[in-house]
Amino acid sequence: MKKQGIIFSIIAVAATFLVRNNPFFWDTVQLASKHGHFFYETNFSSLILPENIDSGHLPTFGMYIAACWKFFGKTLAVSHFSMLPFLLVIGFYLLKIGRFLTDEKYVPWLLILCFADPVLASQSILVSPDMMLLCFFLMGLHAVWIKHSKWVLMIAVIGLGMSSMRGMMVAVGLFVFSLFLIEEKLSAKVFFQKVGPFIPGGLIAMAFLFYHWQQTGWIGYHPNSPWAPSYERVDFKGFVKNIAVFGWRMLDFGRVFACLALLFFAKRLFEKNSFKQFPLMWQLLILAAVIFLLTIPTQLFYKGLLAHRYFLPFFISLHFLLFYFLFGKEAKRGTLKLSFKIIFSIVLAGLLSGNLWVYPKKISQGWDSTLAHVHWFGLQKEVEEFIKANSIAPKDVGTAFPNIGSRKLYELNGVGEGFVEKDLGTNCFILYSNIMNDFSDDEIDELEAHWEVLFKKEKMGVCAIIYKNPQLLICEN
Repeated sequence: MKKQGIIFSIIAVAATFLVRNNPFFWDTVQLASKHGHFFYETNFSSLILPENIDSGHLPTFGMYIAACWKFFGKTLAVSHFSMLPFLLVIGFYLLKIGRFLTDEKYVPWLLILCFADPVLASQSILVSPDMMLLCFFLMGLHAVWIKHSKWVLMIAVIGLGMSSMRGMMVAVGLFVFSLFLIEEKLSAKVFFQKVGPFIPGGLIAMAFLFYHWQQTGWIGYHPNSPWAPSYERVDFKGFVKNIAVFGWRMLDFGRVFACLALLFFAKRLFEKNSFKQFPLMWQLLILAAVIFLLTIPTQLFYKGLLAHRYFLPFFISLHFLLFYFLFGKEAKRGTLKLSFKIIFSIVLAGLLSGNLWVYPKKISQGWDSTLAHVHWFGLQKEVEEFIKANSIAPKDVGTAFPNIGSRKLYELNGVGEGFVEKDLGTNCFILYSNIMNDFSDDEIDELEAHWEVLFKKEKMGVCAIIYKNPQLLICEN
């Protein structure tokens, strides 16, 4: 166990070192950089963020990033290495849980399986609050399921509540899961014993939400927030579409191989009527079901809350179940013993291949949930060099999320100027990349049909194109 932990730590440090200069990307611009800048520049004078960047939950992650900047300097390297504690704790608890599920020699394969998932792999090299959430989820799961440590569970629940509203929902999921683990008859005494470690975290979360409501008049989101469209309620047709999108998320980026493997094992169990032989399997099924029911169905009623990273606890729960089927102590002794090495190899290769999945331009994809996004950073530098060499003012370049606004928010370079939000009717230049999901099909057609290409590069499916507007006379000057 100690050797495995050391090897993982070395790999984690090396990976963090390799990405130390990568700019903030996608939602991390908002949740890490913008939040961090506010607390850094105001010296933590207010717990409430400005309305245009207020996400509605406790901004602990942004405060943590700002504190790291205060102590070690405001650099990209400090930002990335600030994630290392969360990454190491995630690895530590994955090894602990793996040890509970299987023999010592198979434990590292759980680490490999989980980090082969493009969502976790990608988030682990970003300055992402979801690593904080996953860290405390695994800590709490180990405490409630394996170690039965009230103090560790209490810390984990507090951490979940301080990570985000989704973290609060995951904490509720852990509580419900703990009730399913009760072997004796559920009484009032047993219930209060179970709920005890969850009370401090729950009180902190509720206290902040009440304080936030007092100060702002809203909880969760408000009509004028930049992300308000994501919280628009959908009609029945939109609900059905969201179910389809969630199904796509389940299969996306190579996860289809893991899902097929799970279905294969389920089929064998039904055929052999062997469910009762595997009590641990039932606990894992309950865990996945509880996390699913507490975190996902509510998101199906809204327009834009189905990002891959939102499902990380659920995805990891499914990986635990698959790992158990492949390497679990009970499964290895029972009817599931078969060529697990072949199945594991196929699943692993499928998940790794997910980082090569790049959809056509007009199909949006979760770029913060695939390692394919790393190719953007090199292209971004080339774009900036081209713009500088050709004396193009950044304010004349229209673009889309996640590349709008001051460069200091992305690169921590102190540069206040940056690209503006796209408007094909007024922009002299447009910076387009397929990592930007906010270009409509019509806008892509318009650019390709009528605009002049000044710069075009592509790396492993990721493209960057600078177009010049041929219609505006002002652009000729």
